[in-house]
Amino acid sequence: MAGLKKYDIDPADLDPNGIAESQTVAAGSSLALDGALCDLGTALQFDIGDAYSSGVGGVRLLFDAAGDINTAVFTITGKDQDGASVTEAVTGVTTTAVSTSNYYSQVTEIAISVAEATGCFVGTVTGELVSPTYVLNHYADEGAAVVISGETGTWQADMEQTFDDIANEGSTSATWFLVTSGGNLSADTALVASQNATGVRLKFDSYSNGAELQFSVASNPYR
Repeated sequence: MAGLKKYDIDPADLDPNGIAESQTVAAGSSLALDGALCDLGTALQFDIGDAYSSGVGGVRLLFDAAGDINTAVFTITGKDQDGASVTEAVTGVTTTAVSTSNYYSQVTEIAISVAEATGCFVGTVTGELVSPTYVLNHYADEGAAVVISGETGTWQADMEQTFDDIANEGSTSATWFLVTSGGNLSADTALVASQNATGVRLKFDSYSNGAELQFSVASNPYR
């Protein structure tokens, strides 16, 4: 009998300093996680569930500054979209913002390597987020059905699948591929993942404030 999982994706409004408001920082110290998205739960910490619905697994962070701080290295400590511990270094921030590669469900620290006197801030204004990874039974005799429904607002997303061993190794380092016809989606749709896929996810490239949808996965469970 097929199993059904539903994700309600209701993102928080875009916020360019929602993780850390503009601040100057001494060398070797950490940014104060004092943005609006960090004020909703545990003080000075970002937790995805405080501002986003349960169908949002993680968000990409955006680093920006009033001046050129391209020598600064920001080291992020937190958890990925599926709750696994992750760290990442971000460099090259000028007056052009720089995004993280990873998606974060939690951020507990952002350390900086050099003194920063121009005012730097961290947010999620890129609108890039991802659902939790749904682990599939890759021994099933048919691919999982993936459906987007009940959409409102403006958004664009990709339906992705992986063939890596994410059940044991996690999803952060996995290689992801588009489900057939799953690129640049912006409306209700139904697709089928490849038969031997080990996991699927919905990855957003952008969304407008107020966008919302439901993402469902129907698949044969492990026996």
